[in-house]
Amino acid sequence: MEQHKNFFGSNLTFGLNYETFGQSFDRTFDPTPQLKSSPILIKFISFNQNEKQCLHCGNEYFGTLIFEQKYCKKCLLEYIENITDNNIYLDVDIRTNNNQCNEHVRNTDFCTSNIQEWCEYCSEILYFKQIVSQSSVSSQSRFFNFPINFEQKRIEKEKFCDKCGQLLYQVIGLTGIGYLGFKLCSCYQISSGWVKSTLTKKIIPVLYLPWWDTFDNCVACGVKLNFVANCQKWCSYCIVIYIGCRHCLTTNVIFGITNQSQCKKCNRLLDITIDTTYISSGNKEIDEFLNSARNRIHVINDQIANYMNDIKNTTDPLDVYYFIKNSLEDINSKLLMKWIPYSQITDLEEIAIGGFGIIYKANWLDKTSVAIKKFLYSNDNKYFFNELKSLYQCYNMAFIIKCYGITQDTVTKDYMLVMEYANGGNLHDYLQKNFANITWNTKLYILWKISEGLNSIHNKNFIHGDFHSRNILSSPYQSWLISDLGLSQHVEKDDDTTINEVYGIIPYIAPEIFKGARFSKASD
Repeated sequence: MEQHKNFFGSNLTFGLNYETFGQSFDRTFDPTPQLKSSPILIKFISFNQNEKQCLHCGNEYFGTLIFEQKYCKKCLLEYIENITDNNIYLDVDIRTNNNQCNEHVRNTDFCTSNIQEWCEYCSEILYFKQIVSQSSVSSQSRFFNFPINFEQKRIEKEKFCDKCGQLLYQVIGLTGIGYLGFKLCSCYQISSGWVKSTLTKKIIPVLYLPWWDTFDNCVACGVKLNFVANCQKWCSYCIVIYIGCRHCLTTNVIFGITNQSQCKKCNRLLDITIDTTYISSGNKEIDEFLNSARNRIHVINDQIANYMNDIKNTTDPLDVYYFIKNSLEDINSKLLMKWIPYSQITDLEEIAIGGFGIIYKANWLDKTSVAIKKFLYSNDNKYFFNELKSLYQCYNMAFIIKCYGITQDTVTKDYMLVMEYANGGNLHDYLQKNFANITWNTKLYILWKISEGLNSIHNKNFIHGDFHSRNILSSPYQSWLISDLGLSQHVEKDDDTTINEVYGIIPYIAPEIFKGARFSKASD
C-alpha cells in the first residue's frame, strides 16, 4: 500500500482492498473519458464559490469572464509550469485580450481549450466547463448576458460540445447581445455506488458527479455547508457529505457519514474528517434510536436506482441537483428528530418543576423560543426514553407538542428534550383565570381540539396515561396541544390494555384503575 500527502495534508491512498473497505466500485468506468486525470494536484480552483482568497498561496481569487468561477492565477501558472505533456486535463475555454502580446502573435479570434497555451500576459479564462456553482444551476441565473462586443464566432462555438460535438445551446442573438446558459454535455457521465457508514455500520448510497461542485449552501435545505478542508464540506442537517478529487475535478455526494471516499475516475482514496458531535450523542442507545428515526437510506437507494435508470433520457446532467433537492426535501419533511449540541441552547429560564424533571424556556440557534425538558438522572430514567419514543411516534401530528431533538447538560450530564414552546400556558391555569368569561362555544372548541389530539395518539395505538389539564398547553397557531407523554404506553393491536401500574394525578385517574383495571384508551 502506498500513501501520499496532498498540499493540505490529507492522505491519498493507493492499492487498498476496496472490498474490506466496504465500497462498491467499477474501476473500468470513466465519467469523463475525453479528459485525463491530472498527475499534479489542481490547487488553483476553490471548492467554495464565495471564497475570496486562495487557500494555498493566500492571493485573491480571480473570476472567469462568465459565471464568475473562482480561480487563482498564481497557482494556475505554477500548475502549467509543472505540466510537461500535452494531455487534456481541464475542460476550459481560453481567449486572448491582447493581440499585441510580446510573447507571441495571436489574433482577436484566438480561443483554445488547451491550458498549456495559457499566457499570463494576454490570456483570459472565459469559463471552466467542469466547475459547477450554485448560481449556474439556479433557474434565475443560468443564463449569462454577453457584452455587445462579444464575438458572434465565439457564441456559435459554444453551441456545441468541443469533446463530442453534441449540440448544447440554442443561442439567441438580439441586437448584438448573446445569451448562453450554463449546461454540461451528457458526455459528463453520472454514476452511483455505496459505501459503509462508520456511524451506523450500514450501507449508504453515493452519487459520483463528474464535475467540481463549488456550492456553499446545501442544495436541499439551503443551510450553509460546513467546510472541513479544501475539498470537503457537509450539511449537518441533511447529513450529506461532498468531497472532491483535485486530480480529476470530480465530486462524490455521500448520503451519510463515512471516513473515506474514492474518486470514480482515478481510484484514489481520500480520508474524510467530519466532526460528528453535531449529530451524535455518544450514547449508544440514543444514537441507535436517532439513526433508526432518520433511517432514510432504503428510500434514497430506491430513488437513486430509479434516477439512474432514467438518466439516459436526461439531456442535462445538472438536473441531478433537482433530483437531490426533491429527494431530500421529501424525506426531511417527514420525520426529523436529531441530536442538538448543548452549545446551541442559550438563555435557560426555569418555568416549572415536576416529579421527573424540570421545564425551561430557552433560545435555540437563531433565537427560536423552545421548551427544554430536563430529566433528572436520565441515564437510568425509563421515562426519558419512553417520552422520546412516544413523541417520535406522534411527530408532526396535529394538536401534539413537537419535539425537535435531544441535548445533554454538559455539567450534570442529564439528557433533555428540545420541544416546541407553547407560550399560552396550560389549560388548568387558563380555566382558573378565565372560567367565568368562557362561552359555551369556546368550551366546545377547546374540547374539540383536545379530542383531536387524543384521537391522534390513540390512532397510533398509544395511550397517554397521564392526561390532565396541566398537560394541555395553549399555542397561538393550533390553540391547544397535548404534552408530557412520559407515561404513555404502546398497546398491542388486538389488546386495549397495558401494564398494570397506578400512576398520575389522583383526581384525573379513572376510578376503575384503583380497582385493579389496566390503563386503556377508555381510561384516558
